[in-house]
Amino acid sequence: MIMPEFADEPKLNDTLPLDKGQFSTIRIVRSALLFTIAGILLYGAATLFSGYQSIASALIHFPATYLVLVIALVLSGWMLRGWRFHYYLRHSGVPAKLGYSIAVFFSGFALTGTPGKIGEAVKGIFLKEDYGTPFTKILGIVMIERLMDLWGVLILASLSFLLFKKHCSVFLICAAAVIVGGAALSLERIYRPILEWMAHFRFLTWVSQKILGILLTGRDLMKPKVFALGLISSTIAWATESFGLYLIMRGLHLPADVLQANFIYSFSTLIGAISMLPGGIGGTEAGMIGLMNFLGISYSEALPAVILIRICTLWMAIFVGIAVMLVLLARSRKRIQGHGESNQDST
Repeated sequence: MIMPEFADEPKLNDTLPLDKGQFSTIRIVRSALLFTIAGILLYGAATLFSGYQSIASALIHFPATYLVLVIALVLSGWMLRGWRFHYYLRHSGVPAKLGYSIAVFFSGFALTGTPGKIGEAVKGIFLKEDYGTPFTKILGIVMIERLMDLWGVLILASLSFLLFKKHCSVFLICAAAVIVGGAALSLERIYRPILEWMAHFRFLTWVSQKILGILLTGRDLMKPKVFALGLISSTIAWATESFGLYLIMRGLHLPADVLQANFIYSFSTLIGAISMLPGGIGGTEAGMIGLMNFLGISYSEALPAVILIRICTLWMAIFVGIAVMLVLLARSRKRIQGHGESNQDST
């Protein structure tokens, strides 16, 4: 894992309150733990319903080699998405180093279990502290990250959706929603006048200005070259997780080829994202089980595969995010204390 380079980082923003790191730590850990507990209860209920002994046996006897490959694939996809975040930052005028960008990107995983993953914008705390980056700019980048993720997953699903003709209509509706959402960013001639008009009302001024800043950041990241690089990296990154599901299904001796596993993972991820459920939990799992059932895989056979891929993606992301977040918060507190002590010495 690449960690931030601290040797010659930018000067700390003097306006950061001393207790911000502690407050953030409490909120982050509490939110992640509540989401984790909810997930454990949901998976536990599903496991008990289908027979925990067979599921436990399937997970225990899963080939270790396959598990290592799946984790390696997932990590490589995260690194690629971390590079994409770094690219977006640099394009937006934030002179962050690659290691720092990837560490901050990973920290956002701590709150990936929020509706639409909007909690990942928490990484703006560090960029505001270290580079003075406006939070609206980070929100704009996060918005484009989510859009590129959806489009990348959409491209992957489109490669094999004809194998599941029964679900074509639902897929096309989801595809239309994602495409329209992205196209809306280019309609500056429509949303700018509306938001500027809203700004004339005192109680709407702040909100309209922030929304406009977010949308304009997103629009700048939709330029042809930036869009192409973002979309390519997103598609490859999500393909690693899609292939990870194929390896898991193969390790559990479930009948599915690469294209079928690709659609199961991609389409279910798309459904989970559009549902806006925290972490897509519930919607994503139901989608995977339903599509596996279409292939003749029973619920009790499908559940171990679904649990394992979600552990290697969603749940591993949350725990990695918490770990990196705590390291960055500890570093922030240390620097704040050191900054305060140096000010006292100078007086």
